[in-house]
Parts: sequence; structure tokens; C-alpha cells
Amino acid sequence: MFSKSFFAVAFLATVALAAPAVKRGSTTCDFIMTPSPDLGADELQTSINYAVGHAVGAAYEGKTLMTKNSLVRHDDGTYDVHSIIEVTNVDPAEVGATVESWDDTVLDGSDTQWAVGAANCY
Repeated sequence: MFSKSFFAVAFLATVALAAPAVKRGSTTCDFIMTPSPDLGADELQTSINYAVGHAVGAAYEGKTLMTKNSLVRHDDGTYDVHSIIEVTNVDPAEVGATVESWDDTVLDGSDTQWAVGAANCY
């Protein structure tokens, strides 16, 4: 009554439904950082791109990642850094938790070091 192909299709459909779905998407993170030396927002854009990308890449070696970062300088020398971060096949919540662990650390940028005063991801 049922052919072998019917059972093969039914089996594959069951396996596909049982496989856990990998969350895809990005996490957004906001930081308060202090660069040393402070070269100004325009000059520091490349440095913060390198710092965030390098730190994420080190945490998720062999994965494809995307980061987009923006800077706003304050009169006290601190910067608000707004980052959108995506790592292929990694749950955004996991990436956010990893990034939040950078709180009170120093990230190496291309031309400067970034002291992370606070990190919050959502």
C-alpha cells in the first residue's frame, strides 16, 4: 500500500522537523568606551571597527561575522559606541552575552586601545 519512497519522505520530514532551528539575526550593543589616544571621532572610526570586529572574530573563530559601529564623542573624552553585530549560525543572545563580558576590559583597535566602561546588548 505505501511505497518505500513514501516512508523515506516521511522520515526526512520528521528529521527536518526535529532538527533544532538556528537563530539568525543580529544583536545590538551599546558601549561607553574611552580611547587612548583620543584621535577624534572621524579618525577613530577605523579603529573601533577593527577593535569590535577583531574581538568578535577571536570569540567565534571560523565564523562569518558582520559589524557596524558608530561613535559619538562626549566632552569628558568618553564615546558612546553603538554596534550591530551578527555572527553566522550563532544565536544573537549568545553573541550579546559574549560582548557584555567585555565590560571593564580593553580592546585593541588599529590605532588606539579602547577601555570598555560599560557594555549592554539587546
